[in-house]
Amino acid sequence: MPNLQISVVIPTYNRADLLRYTLESLVLQTLDKQLFEVIVVDDGGSDNSEQVVQAFSEQLNIKYFWQEDKGFRAGKARNIGTAIAEGQYIIFIDTGVLLGSKTLEVHAKVHTQSEFPVVIIGYVYGFEVDNSLLAEMSSQIDYQTPDATISRLSLMGAHDIRQQQYDELGDNISNWPAPFDIFWTCHASAERAQLLKAGLFDESFNSWGGEDVDLGVRLHLNNNQFSMEREAVSFHWPHKKEVDDQKQQSEIAALRIHQKYQLWSTSFYGKDLNDEKYSLNKVIKIHRDYAVKKTKRAELLETEGA
Repeated sequence: MPNLQISVVIPTYNRADLLRYTLESLVLQTLDKQLFEVIVVDDGGSDNSEQVVQAFSEQLNIKYFWQEDKGFRAGKARNIGTAIAEGQYIIFIDTGVLLGSKTLEVHAKVHTQSEFPVVIIGYVYGFEVDNSLLAEMSSQIDYQTPDATISRLSLMGAHDIRQQQYDELGDNISNWPAPFDIFWTCHASAERAQLLKAGLFDESFNSWGGEDVDLGVRLHLNNNQFSMEREAVSFHWPHKKEVDDQKQQSEIAALRIHQKYQLWSTSFYGKDLNDEKYSLNKVIKIHRDYAVKKTKRAELLETEGA
């Protein structure tokens, strides 16, 4: 049997139907099923998620782990999945994210062909779309045909919420000053060895948001190259948000991250969140461009004065 290349780690909590849709998309993957495994970690749910997982045991190399419900512990769930994983590369996806059929193949190809450790950000159609698009989006999706669904979502403009940043700063996120800011584990991958080296997710983040970006900072500091891969494509099934005050919790997590690392780049957390037009990377770019112009102007005045 070939060595496992990929372990897909999926945390879940009382979303059995969405979990089934996600697993159905993994059955359709073009990557040889001997090359990947699926690990579902239940964060203390009380529905029939275990039975859903068992129903896929003949179609996927799949494992199920349940941890006691002690509040929001998605970071710990992903740590458990990573710890028991046998694959060289870990792909984190959320329950309710459905992958295009070639997506695992793309992750495997980019990782195996890279000279350096790489962190891959997948593209997620329909992720955090405007509420005005939700009804239309719901009429366009079908868990049995994720590729066709993704094509329809693209045509209707239900893009990844990060698309505005890609438009402004370019797809080559390795050139961004803070690519860790979009390391969102709804769909992302990294080398297992690098995740372990970075210390995995900080389990003290026990409310919504922050634990993935926090790990992204450490991967960045450890010189992992960040790459956004449009062909590693997926879509997010529309459903009611689990957290009503996401913006407030995101702000708290962002400020905590800066307090933890004290980096120049993280010092802008809070500033960008106060103006939704700007992302962290855009704010940093604005400040850098201003600093460069100010320095050049000072040098010019000094030359003219001489």
